[in-house]
Amino acid sequence: MNATADFGSTALSAFGRAAGLVALAVGSALALVFAFAAALVVGLMIAGAALAMRLMPRRRKPASTGPEVLDARRTPTGWVVETDTRRNA
Repeated sequence: MNATADFGSTALSAFGRAAGLVALAVGSALALVFAFAAALVVGLMIAGAALAMRLMPRRRKPASTGPEVLDARRTPTGWVVETDTRRNA
């Protein structure tokens, strides 16, 4: 076999491997950049939600207009619901 043909084949194979390695490195770098960008966006969304919840005024509990505890019991004629004004603490 000719040594020149063998050298060309080896060089082409090495070039193919190097090109594949470069493509793999570029793809990995792009994947890392996009993953970082996605993590940054999600982090900003979570921080924005936390800030909005922190600054949002709290809801006031409505004044007690009626009974807060309902007791139900079964009787021979059906169910009876009784109200109790005590707070369930």
